[in-house]
Amino acid sequence: MRSFAASVLAMAGLWASAQAAQPDPKLIIRALDDEMRRNMMELKLGDLERPYHMEYTLTLRRRVGCHAILGNVEDIDSGTTATVNVKIRVGGPRFDNTNFFDVGLGFFGSSDDEESFRNRSIPFEMNYENLRRELWLATDACYKQSVELYAKKQAAIKNRTRTDTTWDFFYMAPEELTDLDNGQLTASVGDARRLCVEASGIFKNYPDIQSSRVGFEFVPEEVYYVNSEGRRAHKFDVFCGVEMIAASQASDGMPVAETYAAYSIRPGDLPTKDSLLRAAEAMARTLTSIVKAPTIEAYSGPVLFEGQAAGEIVAQVFAPNLVAQRSPLSDGGFSTNDRYQAFQNKIGGRVLPEFMSARAVPSQKTIGGQPVAGHYLIDDEGMRAMDVALVDKGYLKTLLSSRVPTKRIRISNGHQRGGAAMVSVIEFMNNDNKRALDDKGLKTRLLKLVKDRDLPYGIIVRKALNQNLLFTGIFPMMGTDFPIPQGESKMGIVEAYRLYPDGREELIRGTEAAGLSASIFKDIIATGRTTRVHNLLAPAVNPAFLTGGSSYTIATMATPDLLFEDIEIKPIEGDFPKPPILPNPLAGN
Repeated sequence: MRSFAASVLAMAGLWASAQAAQPDPKLIIRALDDEMRRNMMELKLGDLERPYHMEYTLTLRRRVGCHAILGNVEDIDSGTTATVNVKIRVGGPRFDNTNFFDVGLGFFGSSDDEESFRNRSIPFEMNYENLRRELWLATDACYKQSVELYAKKQAAIKNRTRTDTTWDFFYMAPEELTDLDNGQLTASVGDARRLCVEASGIFKNYPDIQSSRVGFEFVPEEVYYVNSEGRRAHKFDVFCGVEMIAASQASDGMPVAETYAAYSIRPGDLPTKDSLLRAAEAMARTLTSIVKAPTIEAYSGPVLFEGQAAGEIVAQVFAPNLVAQRSPLSDGGFSTNDRYQAFQNKIGGRVLPEFMSARAVPSQKTIGGQPVAGHYLIDDEGMRAMDVALVDKGYLKTLLSSRVPTKRIRISNGHQRGGAAMVSVIEFMNNDNKRALDDKGLKTRLLKLVKDRDLPYGIIVRKALNQNLLFTGIFPMMGTDFPIPQGESKMGIVEAYRLYPDGREELIRGTEAAGLSASIFKDIIATGRTTRVHNLLAPAVNPAFLTGGSSYTIATMATPDLLFEDIEIKPIEGDFPKPPILPNPLAGN
């Protein structure tokens, strides 16, 4: 990471070929500093509390995006946006306006909220005066809501005995950080269009598929962060991805889907075009087989999660519990967030088998030679991203944290992302070579467990339903007809196979894993020998409506295949829509 002053000068030459003029970094820093200094010195409303801490975040975003259906462009999106976020604390570090959720403000807004201060859209081409004006209006709106929340929080606890007296904030020394390594990355609209058109065109050859879509997105963001402590950060956050969705119905009307996604920081780290075209072909063939595959009865027994499915079960069931959380007090006097709380009071307890460990490694650009999309060096609060030993030989050591203090975790380890503390790059490790098996060994162990349980077969899950692809891809395509797993204890399954004692595999459809909780990871029997990197858009651990942040954040799960002793696999049941009366017109081509 270079010095902050050097980074400002270096940025003057970046993105020079863009259509929209790039704002001058020196101008931006001066405007942010000057307006913050003025507000910290002068902002006050009558006898109300004045700010004791402020944060400004300015994000400059350029986007290249394209979607195509059956070889035809659906949309092309290329443009620029700029947004400002303001956060103000009033009161003092011991007790302030944060860590509190007001139902009225959260869902209906405030009478003083006409001017936005969260993700406030501002002109991309800005000068010093215009930026100061936008900051002034956003700061004014934020301050008015902050003092309103402070008063409501005081009223909420007035007649209650506080059992949690954890401070709301702790000061930190000033620091200036930069990370501009990805500032020169670009993507071509033409290349994106050609990829989407060619990949989506493959599905024309598979008339059993009712709907399909291929998308590409490249989003580089230049971020400036300053706060009143003197902490500054200047960084590039870059996201690049290809998503492919296909859906159809079985003869009984059951909706089924197949998905593929690849994410990276650098476009050059995505699979090659030929690899993506082969992936589309494989997707189409698999979905055609799923449509004709049998269903199963309810199953409870050993299950092997391979590849993407191993990454997804870690991402959906285990990893969110590794994030330190502080459920905000509400005006009703109760906490409003009970999700993913399994490990909040578990530090020192066993959460994995003693032969396994887990760590967060946001500093890693690759793991086992595979690109890591969740890599970053500076978090959204201007903190250095720290590598953290989370689980050592089965026992939980600490949690991922932001600057929101909790009972057990008082300081940040640089994991504020997308509005709150969030997972980054989670790596599972097997410390016992005897428990690390090759592919054949895992299947042999699975079948031994099947025999011991007197079961007719075991189950291998090779692809699980990613929540981002479900809600942003499949759901818009199929609507409420697609069966969505209900509750945090369930996970949808895309590809699963019955493994019979003779080694034969049989594709099955219409299943979901049920009864899932973080505690099942203590019962992992064995793992694979190879660590596979699964990059994904992970749902926010803390709900976006509480934080005002992102619903999904790029993350990475690096894990070997995982063999669980006992998992419940249930068939999807219910009333399904009838298939189309006439065959797909593509069948005649």
